[in-house]
Formats: sequence, C-alpha cells, structure tokens
Amino acid sequence: MKSLVVSEKAIYSFKHDWGLEEGQHVRIYAKYAGGGSDAFTVGLNANATPINPVWVQSIEGIHFFIEHTDAWILEKQLLQIGCDEEGITLDKIAY
Repeated sequence: MKSLVVSEKAIYSFKHDWGLEEGQHVRIYAKYAGGGSDAFTVGLNANATPINPVWVQSIEGIHFFIEHTDAWILEKQLLQIGCDEEGITLDKIAY
C-alpha cells in the first residue's frame, strides 16, 4: 500500500462508535466479497493484534496495519477511510 488517508469523521467514529482508545490497532485485510472481476474487497478488524505486519501507520493514536499475507490487496493503491451516515466507508484508488 502506498498511502492511507483517514478522515476526521472516521477517526471520530472509530473512537466514539467503535469504542477504540489510543494505542489500539485496526487491521486492514483482504476479504472475499463474491464473484466477478474483483472478487475481493478490503475489510477492517478492530479486535486484531499485529503478528507479522508489513505496514503500520498511526493516526491520532490508532494504529492501522496490514499483515504480510494481505499486502497484495492494496498493492499500488491509496486507501481512503471515510464515514457517512451509514458508517465507515472504504475506497481503494489505484495509481
């Protein structure tokens, strides 16, 4: 992954809606979403502990990480984590 952008609204949601505190981790991982040309998507897990992270970025005290086994899902991608009225949103942008 080249870059991660997390909006202020998403950080607020992680802290207030998800109940995360400073120092906690959020795993970014590949998950199966169904058939088609892009059968995989990105998921988030706020109950994960890093085992073999290939990438870690701390934003306002929350540590976002990707395990070595999931790095392929965001290769050459920008991941934007936002928040709308339905909750956390994820957008992958290739470059």
